[in-house]
Amino acid sequence: MSGGPRVLVTGHRGGVGAPVAAHLAGLGWEVAGFDRADGQDVLDPGQVRQAAEGCDAIVHLAALAHDTAGRPEDIMAVNVLGTWHVLLGAEAAGAGRVIHFSSAQVFGIAEAERQPDYLPVDDAHPRRATRPYGLSKCLAEDLCAGFTARTGIASVSLRPVWVWDPGQYRRMEAQWRAEPASEWTPYWEYGGFVDVRDVARAVELALSVPLTGHHRALLCAADIAATAPSLDLAARLTPEVPVRDPAEYRAEPWRAWFDCSAAEAILGWRPRHRWSARGQLGG
Repeated sequence: MSGGPRVLVTGHRGGVGAPVAAHLAGLGWEVAGFDRADGQDVLDPGQVRQAAEGCDAIVHLAALAHDTAGRPEDIMAVNVLGTWHVLLGAEAAGAGRVIHFSSAQVFGIAEAERQPDYLPVDDAHPRRATRPYGLSKCLAEDLCAGFTARTGIASVSLRPVWVWDPGQYRRMEAQWRAEPASEWTPYWEYGGFVDVRDVARAVELALSVPLTGHHRALLCAADIAATAPSLDLAARLTPEVPVRDPAEYRAEPWRAWFDCSAAEAILGWRPRHRWSARGQLGG
């Protein structure tokens, strides 16, 4: 569908970018793509600026999305300098908003990097990432904040946890049945996940709700993906981490260990897709 507002989606051929682009197109946005699969490079500021021309907004997903995705110098270049080029492209185009994909890895608690200061983790938790990927996302968030302060163009850094496609529910259940210890070995990821359909809806809201300034928002399902309740796993796997308001977890035993109240307050977003209690799959 064309004729609606125009949005540039970088990384639009990726596992998250493709569903996001399709969702926006279905809502009437005219979606322009930018992806290295098509020979486009966020490290080329001229290419980015040209792609951003005529766009009302930019959704920036293009990145090297894990520490194993490239050399540390490449991760920093693509994720930090590439983000800067996107921001400059937005400014040149007169775009009204930039949605930047950050990551929950900014907190430095993924893959046993360190343990959180407290549970549940919220957007106020200190950013303690030290590895290239998480650190690159911290720096990119700060670029967005400074860019917004200078230009007045609103920006949102979305911080998804592990993003699942709809088939991931059954894949994880099958994996845990075949190898139960894989749920927490070699490390526990707090049962955190978010459905890509909920991520796409967060982008929709981030583009449409009235906003000024720069914002950061975790995205996580409302429950954990797990074979045991939240407090049981926390007591077993992170016993030294204090739990705030444990009564909430006694009342709602499968409650997520990531607090998305900022996303709800800023965007009006609540996750719809759940793992569901006692191993019954969400969908």
